[in-house]
Amino acid sequence: MTAYGAVLSLKNTINNILRCPRFSLVDRSRQIIDVVRKGLEPLKKNLETLDYTSPSKSRKKVNALDGIIKEAIWKFEDSLESLLTQQTPSQSETIPVIVSIDLQSLQSEAHSLIQTLEDMQKDYIHEVENMPRDEPISSVIGFHGNNSKMIGLSDQFQHVKTDFMQGYIGKKRVYALNGTAGVGKTTLAMQIYQDPEIQSKYERRAWVTVGRVPQPISQISRGILAQLCGISDQGDEEIGDCLEERLDDGKKCLVVLDDVWEEQVFNSLLSNLKNASIRFLLTGRHRGWMLSYNLYCYEVRFLNQEESMHLLCDKVFGEEIFPPQLQKAAAKIAKQCEGLPLMIVAVADILSKSEQNRDPVYWNEVAERRNSVFTDAYNEISKVLFPSYGYLPQGLKTPFLFMGVFPSDYDTPYSKIIMKLAAVGLSDDWDCLGLLGSFYSLALCTLKSVDKTSNEFTVEEYKTCRLHSSWRYVCRVEASRNKFYHVLNKLNDDEGLKDQRGVCLENNILFGIREFRNSVTLYCASSSRSLLFYGPYQQYPVCINVGFVLLREIDALTQRFYTFPMEILSLIHLKYLALTCNGELPPTISKLFNLRALIIHPHLSIRRREAPSCVPVQIWDMRELEHIEILGKSLVSPPDVASLEKLSTLVGVNASICTVLNLSRRIPNIKKLGIRIELTPYDDHNDVLSCFGCTSTLRSLKTLKISIANPVVKHGHVFPVTPGLLKLPRNLEKLHLSGMGFPWEYMNVIGSLPSLKALKLRSYAFQGSRWETQKASFRGLEFLLIEESDLEQWKPGYESFPKLTYLSMKHCYKLKEIHKPASLHLEAFKIIEIELEDCNPLALTCACQLQPDRYNRLQVIGSSSFYEKPTTVKFQSDGDEYADMGRSFFAHDGTQEEDYNEEILNMMKEISSLRL
Repeated sequence: MTAYGAVLSLKNTINNILRCPRFSLVDRSRQIIDVVRKGLEPLKKNLETLDYTSPSKSRKKVNALDGIIKEAIWKFEDSLESLLTQQTPSQSETIPVIVSIDLQSLQSEAHSLIQTLEDMQKDYIHEVENMPRDEPISSVIGFHGNNSKMIGLSDQFQHVKTDFMQGYIGKKRVYALNGTAGVGKTTLAMQIYQDPEIQSKYERRAWVTVGRVPQPISQISRGILAQLCGISDQGDEEIGDCLEERLDDGKKCLVVLDDVWEEQVFNSLLSNLKNASIRFLLTGRHRGWMLSYNLYCYEVRFLNQEESMHLLCDKVFGEEIFPPQLQKAAAKIAKQCEGLPLMIVAVADILSKSEQNRDPVYWNEVAERRNSVFTDAYNEISKVLFPSYGYLPQGLKTPFLFMGVFPSDYDTPYSKIIMKLAAVGLSDDWDCLGLLGSFYSLALCTLKSVDKTSNEFTVEEYKTCRLHSSWRYVCRVEASRNKFYHVLNKLNDDEGLKDQRGVCLENNILFGIREFRNSVTLYCASSSRSLLFYGPYQQYPVCINVGFVLLREIDALTQRFYTFPMEILSLIHLKYLALTCNGELPPTISKLFNLRALIIHPHLSIRRREAPSCVPVQIWDMRELEHIEILGKSLVSPPDVASLEKLSTLVGVNASICTVLNLSRRIPNIKKLGIRIELTPYDDHNDVLSCFGCTSTLRSLKTLKISIANPVVKHGHVFPVTPGLLKLPRNLEKLHLSGMGFPWEYMNVIGSLPSLKALKLRSYAFQGSRWETQKASFRGLEFLLIEESDLEQWKPGYESFPKLTYLSMKHCYKLKEIHKPASLHLEAFKIIEIELEDCNPLALTCACQLQPDRYNRLQVIGSSSFYEKPTTVKFQSDGDEYADMGRSFFAHDGTQEEDYNEEILNMMKEISSLRL
């Protein structure tokens, strides 16, 4: 954790104290922390000056000062929060409405902190302004590659080559390959550089490995001139003249600038090498600055499983025959490298040097991680990876380190990461993860369902984020070294626990060991802000009452509790609480008056016959709550005067129709609402419509999910279809409905929503054999899912669904006809996907017969168990203009799209002949 992160943490702590309606600061308490708060502002700005320095400068002294500043801030923050804990009564049944806080005992510490920060800032600024430049060891002028074969990335190679050969880059002089360290950018550039056809087209070529610490620009420029023209003795002012003179013969030039770190370096080289005949191929880790030049950026992908396996075997055995008895273990090893060539090569190097490299037992040990091979490989490649972290902007370092706490292969919801960062006071910037993913190629992000076929997207469209395992290792080592958090898998991992601000367990049973609990109590319980259980699910509860007093977040969804752990109620600084617990929530939950996120999941979803489990009504007194996710418990109507002004997410709870009607007035700023409505046998299904009427007044609502618990859809049941009966918020972007049994006529209201992007209909949300939409409806819808329906015919009206890019229909056994949405002919250069799962085979035939307009592409994926053997059919149809673009489009894993071959054609004919 950096000093910048410590500044944010203390600043947020002070702001929470000043804004908390439960705290009354007595005497000079406010002045004391106001002085500290004001002293943090110039420090934050001074720390940010480091972001504007060159990565070629040495930061050793600056980083040392950064650590000293961080420790000073942490020391004061510990004293401040400890004093708050002491002065807030925790033993009584309820905490007083107003708690008097006296901070005068901190006056001397506050003065000492300000003095220390002022002194350290002067030293910090001096060191930043006078950082020495590292030795220029990175730059290499001239091509020193070899003619070895490239394994994998053949699709991207062909794409780049096609652009250079056919001139698709147009007026753009530069084609950029970006991606994380070790992903294969340089290898791909080498293949382009050495390709015979490229060499014949570009008769003059030059290669420069620029690096983090490049040679002087003039020296690099002369090196390029020497390679292009054979001239090596020109002065700086003569380079441009020589280029014009020597390159006027019409011969094309290719210049590869490998591993460029700085915009300034690139800009200087581009200025020195002005000539229309020169095309540049640039490689770099950071895409952000490249975009400002309007470059054609192409992100180099990770290898797929087949390519990873091929590379591993080639690096271990070369031309020798791969031993078949190692096949299974090798596949597992390759998979665990997660497609990063640098990691694969590092592991292969260790395997090839081992005397046991043909022993299946040894390979199985590596595959199961029962030896140090992967750890040794991580340590080796960390030297290459670490600079990408070391030169991140100050505001991104802490969020990036924080992502390392999550387990391997764990895709974390984007919103959860932001919530947890905000809970510990480190960041509430929604852009940070998007920047790490799209600008710095460090986070692996997946898109939300609405955007799964998009090529251009914004950070708000991310659904989940995760780190590659190699980056996770770097983050964990650095976080532990900086006392940010420490990850534990086994008992002897507690050696690094001292003074850690976070404890993360990947073996949940550790708290069941007395020796471990004693270590936590002794070394870090008094300083920890985070307690995270990320190991395999543990169904037997353990004791966590080991002296934690300053915790801000507890994430224990993988740790079962029989009853709510009452010791948590004394943690007044807690802002994020996630538990798995079937027990009742205590009314005293309101003692956690700083809580922002409350997440309770049941161990089992089985309902007892007795009275339903309810969320205590006291939850409406917790005015700081922003996120409530309580699965399976019933929400009771709030008191007349109660409202949660800050609540933006309420999901998972059960509610009666009466509760829903009262709810909308108490959550005026809600953005995401998801509830299950429980109907008794005596309730009238027509009353469900009234629930939509009350939610229509929620102007800030973006996502609405309403499902009927245990629905019993009565076929033939007639809802009253009258204009205006179904009401929805006008600003709604996502709508999920389940179990209502509404008639399709109600879709006219939904189709008129101007901002709706995603619509999911499950479990007979609507019923009827035919859905024909009105003209020009669903103007903004991009994603449509219909699951479990008696629908037979889907017929979009004229010019309806013009932006639809993904249509998914699942378990629609009667579906026979799918007509053409407007997106197949109105949008230009769009990929439209239709997914059919366990539907009537005639629907697949119908979908495959749809023809896209000349500018679009249609992809149909059908999977069915209709026959005895489950089958999957993939079909692709291109418009004329799309087909003319050279068919250089590939599947997500890098393999070329399957052709619409003779076998599939015969299958479609067979299906078409069926009469069901």
